[in-house]
Amino acid sequence: MLSFEINKQTSIIISGEWLKKIADTFYRENKLRGHWYFSLAFVDDKTIKKLNKTYRGKNKVTDVLSFEDNFENFIDLSSKEKYLGEIVICVPQAKRQAKDVGCSLNNEVTRLLIHGLAHISGYDHENVSKIEADKMLRLEKKILIKLKLWDVFKFEEEQIDD
Repeated sequence: MLSFEINKQTSIIISGEWLKKIADTFYRENKLRGHWYFSLAFVDDKTIKKLNKTYRGKNKVTDVLSFEDNFENFIDLSSKEKYLGEIVICVPQAKRQAKDVGCSLNNEVTRLLIHGLAHISGYDHENVSKIEADKMLRLEKKILIKLKLWDVFKFEEEQIDD
């Protein structure tokens, strides 16, 4: 089971049931076992820019940041749950990207959440081999297909070597 909490620091209307479906699909397709937990925050441009500068040294707005659980006892959970980390999505940037791609904000947030979940589960696409990067992209594609959204984002297929 993959559970989460939501911290809305900026306005967004998105179904909790849809977010749960994304998390459940990710859990199944990534073959996670046991009880896992993550935090999800929706923020504005100013907040994500500050976080990006602080943690990545990049003084610019980005769409999503993810923070794997690298901290002993960072969060106190029941002994049955394992903490994956935190995902921070910039709502204004997601809106801009949705407009550029021609999809809904919900679809773009779905893509960003899947991307963040992949990162906090140990996948990466930066500073790794093409083979490792492709593993992450294939997982994201598999989940988008299960959610019937791959057609919206299949331009990303050009990045994957199958």
